[in-house]
Amino acid sequence: MEGRLMRDKPDAVTLLRLARAALLEDLLPMVPQEGRYAARLIANAMAVAAREMAAGVDPAHAELRALATLFGEEVTAPDLAQAPETVEETLARLNWRLAAEIRSGGRDADPQVYAALWDETLARARVAEPRAVPSSGEGTKKRKKEKPGA
Repeated sequence: MEGRLMRDKPDAVTLLRLARAALLEDLLPMVPQEGRYAARLIANAMAVAAREMAAGVDPAHAELRALATLFGEEVTAPDLAQAPETVEETLARLNWRLAAEIRSGGRDADPQVYAALWDETLARARVAEPRAVPSSGEGTKKRKKEKPGA
């Protein structure tokens, strides 16, 4: 493999998925009834962790772009190339700012805020439980047409 780094196979996401499948298919049938809830909880946590790992930095970058847009700030490629901890600090700052504006009533009639919050809710739900969320864009279009508080 010239010009490419060798990677360990299987990768972490695949290992999590394989371990989850073994837990559910091989071990769960042997677990006594009183332990099955905990085993399923562990399997679900493994699935969420695998989806988060597979998504990488994309969700954080999308949230950063959405929040920056709400405040009229520009997000540049160097902003997105920062260490994940720095991106998380910026996200925390912008989220605190938005929360303060929402608490003060300063964003009550802002449809961009409703759209951004709905999009973020859908993005998080897709990681936590993808089957519970409509395919990309469906929920956003429907939600944007509704009035706040509807």
